[in-house]
Amino acid sequence: MTKRICLCICICIGYLHFYNCESKSVETITVIPTPASAKSSEPNLHKANDGTIYLSWIEVLPDTSSILKFSTLTKNKLWSEPKTIAQGNDWFVNWADFPAITSFGKQNLASHYLEKSADGTYTYDVKLTLSSNDGNTWSKPIIPHTDGTNSEHGFVSQLAMNDDTLLSVWLDGRQYAYAEEHDSITKEMTLRAAIFNADGNRLNDFLIDKRVCDCCQTDAAMTENGPIVVYRNRSEEEVRDIYYSRLVDDQWTTPKPINNDNWNIAGCPVNGPAIASKSETVAVVWYTLDKDVPTVKLAFSNNNGKNFEAPLTLSKASPLGRVDVELLDDHSALVTWMDMIDGKTIIQMQRINTNGLKSNRLALAETSEDRSSGFPRMVVKGDTAYLAYTLSGQDLSIKTLAVNVNALELIN
Repeated sequence: MTKRICLCICICIGYLHFYNCESKSVETITVIPTPASAKSSEPNLHKANDGTIYLSWIEVLPDTSSILKFSTLTKNKLWSEPKTIAQGNDWFVNWADFPAITSFGKQNLASHYLEKSADGTYTYDVKLTLSSNDGNTWSKPIIPHTDGTNSEHGFVSQLAMNDDTLLSVWLDGRQYAYAEEHDSITKEMTLRAAIFNADGNRLNDFLIDKRVCDCCQTDAAMTENGPIVVYRNRSEEEVRDIYYSRLVDDQWTTPKPINNDNWNIAGCPVNGPAIASKSETVAVVWYTLDKDVPTVKLAFSNNNGKNFEAPLTLSKASPLGRVDVELLDDHSALVTWMDMIDGKTIIQMQRINTNGLKSNRLALAETSEDRSSGFPRMVVKGDTAYLAYTLSGQDLSIKTLAVNVNALELIN
């Protein structure tokens, strides 16, 4: 037997049973039907502090306009009737730069989408909209960035702050616009942030990093000592490793690398990191080239992200990246990524603890390596992990799964 998931799959009463060749055990995955239409994509998941799980996505209407919707997971573990967040015919809809919904404060929701600001391919603004009544109505959208340039703004991460405010972080291309008018300014993507209250008032503005990779996702988590943001940096020598910065005493710390992978690449790989935190533990997962070999790595911090341990390698030679991570109650990390196995694109899941013990890999679903398949997203509640991903075909469609994480036993 080879060390990969057998192709024997049995579908019965809404459950997928994957027989794992390494452990000889049976893993159970539940398929949850979604309320999204046949022409839907860009799914995202969010778990609120009260345990509510939100699924958001974009649908394309017959008139080719776009509509952003969301649904919540009911007690019966079915998705509720969807509600509309926003709708428009001038949106920037992209496989890698997708909307999200985030809860903050006692009963507030925030969501963002991207809207074209000019005719250029990558001239678009972030539009942030808020709700204080369970998403029944949404505020007039605001723009978190204040530069007013027709340039790229996106790859947003949103995070609830401990004082009932909202942190918004994004990649900001204003320097490209400024450089068109001033020869002394270099065309560089920057990483910026702002904090908003529940009324949508901007309380702070920040420049976190003045030179970053142009189109890799950002991510953020709340630690015991405040927010931490991860992203792909870009050095003058075109080394694009994963960096982090923490908000301490209203100032962002000097960005540092999670690890010096020294991935030198002339263009953006469109493959950002993911982060999760629980108590003092922080976990970061990312895709890189390690000595020219595609690799998925995971690094832990046991001091709220002040520094990180040496990374662990989860997959090498065949991964496509598109990673996500959550921390379980025992502070072990649950990681998902996309792998190429025998010519097929498989969404993988693995559990790893801070001592480096790993479970067997679990193949969750077959998807496509096409860009349209997007980035699988995950949240965890109790002993269940929920996954959303885009199935590409004649029409894009959204699929959601529930996975019993107890099936992923750590191996000594």
